[in-house]
Amino acid sequence: MSPVEELLRQGNKKEIWRRYCGFFDLDIGEYMAIQRRLLEEQLKRYSECLLGQRIMKGQAPKTMEEFRERVPFTTYKDYSPYLLAKYEEVLPEKPFTWGHTSGRSGEYDFKWIPFTRKMYELNGEFCLALFILSAAKKSGDVALHPGMRIPYTIAPPPYITGLAMEWMLKLLPFRVLPPYDEALEMDFGERMQAAFTAAISEGLDYFFGITSIMLKISEQFANLGKGEGASSKVKLPARALLRIALAIVKSTLQGRPLQPRDIWKVKGVMCGGMDTSIFKDKVVESWGIEPLEAYVATEFGGIAVQSWTHSGLTFVPHQNFWEFITEKDYRKFIADPGFMPQSLLMDEVQPDKEYVLVGTNFNGGALCRFILGDLVKFTALEDVKAGVRLPQMNFVSRIDGLIDVGGFTRLTEKTIWQAIENSQVPYEEWTIRKEPVGGKPVLHLYLELRSGEIGVDHIAERVHESLKALDGPYRDLEEITGLKPLQVSLFSKGTFRRYYEERQAAGADLAHLKPPHVNASEAVIEGLQHMSVWRI
Repeated sequence: MSPVEELLRQGNKKEIWRRYCGFFDLDIGEYMAIQRRLLEEQLKRYSECLLGQRIMKGQAPKTMEEFRERVPFTTYKDYSPYLLAKYEEVLPEKPFTWGHTSGRSGEYDFKWIPFTRKMYELNGEFCLALFILSAAKKSGDVALHPGMRIPYTIAPPPYITGLAMEWMLKLLPFRVLPPYDEALEMDFGERMQAAFTAAISEGLDYFFGITSIMLKISEQFANLGKGEGASSKVKLPARALLRIALAIVKSTLQGRPLQPRDIWKVKGVMCGGMDTSIFKDKVVESWGIEPLEAYVATEFGGIAVQSWTHSGLTFVPHQNFWEFITEKDYRKFIADPGFMPQSLLMDEVQPDKEYVLVGTNFNGGALCRFILGDLVKFTALEDVKAGVRLPQMNFVSRIDGLIDVGGFTRLTEKTIWQAIENSQVPYEEWTIRKEPVGGKPVLHLYLELRSGEIGVDHIAERVHESLKALDGPYRDLEEITGLKPLQVSLFSKGTFRRYYEERQAAGADLAHLKPPHVNASEAVIEGLQHMSVWRI
């Protein structure tokens, strides 16, 4: 019997909450005491290994203060000679496993990250905490039981989500759809279809994955209700067909398309990615439940998660040591590597301020004062409604995913995405970058429409007005200078799908199949143009 099963058998849900969600009960002093203790434990073993000696330039700090004063900031470039080759002998502790994330075009296919046994287990525990929190109505509320059904709609090992799920299933054996061993042998498309089919037939208790996948499932249901699309041709047992028929009657009587909530009454939904906040209302409408947002990165594992109030995210204290650099100091540091920014700690951040995130692995990890490249914003120093006495954060953007517009504003991917969504243009996918046109810089939005025929000028006007409503400095740009920098070009229907399929056929990694939304390279734009029946 697994550890969580035993506690559930005993009726000891209080202990389950303490083990996996107890950090929500900390105050800032207790939080910082954990950060200091674990950092100083890490420093001892890190200074004794070859990697630590190289990264810390021969320094051997013993305290948090010495560490912040003497040790330089790092990026993956500092580790790549050791981690890409998996030189385990240079690390502070022998890895239990390795995970990878996307690489860097033209440099390496993946960024490999070592996980000690403790790091691996903590990521699985964080994953279980997401399930608990997604269904919780208040502090201490645990709605778990063995055999709960979840679709396998995540990236498998060695991606961080797959590694976390792997250990979580040992803590509590969920019922995976399709069966776990079978899911790992399928490619992404097969796994999604198998999960969808099995869930219709067998039911669903939780959803854990990417928001865009949830919305794609919602589209499949709408087609199922119309008798259209591939999903309508899936062979299902009689009981599943009866459930669908009853759900179609229900949705028809209410004058709306068939939705997932007509079939399933899920207890919890967990999503990652910046699109979660953008599409939250659509998720609630189609699934009948508000998604729980989590912040995860391969380099650090579980970083932060919302509480049961679904407001700001709270940082986890026991996986990494957290520091924060102002955007101004970060850009100065990039321009002048000799400049040493002064970082802030969790008890020094200010509300309504944005910072570049810096992390140091605990528990024998490899990364030290590592700049992830993410920009985060603290919205408050506590969550009064939840009684959480720790700073509350939202993810803003990749720091390199910003577009400067005339020196007036720097638009983030999240802001642009929200503007496109608010414009109510029926789009399939998009990418945007700044380009010189006629000797002037323009914001060039490349868009694939989902349906209908809409003129590019009309689309540009609608998205431009949405940007003005969302971003005051962008609005000032037009009011002060008269400039309207947005230009739109349309790709033909199916362009992004064909690009995805070509990259997949070429053996590209899962993380490299889709073009970036912001600042795509010339090669990516040319590839999309090649896949499109080009229209201006």
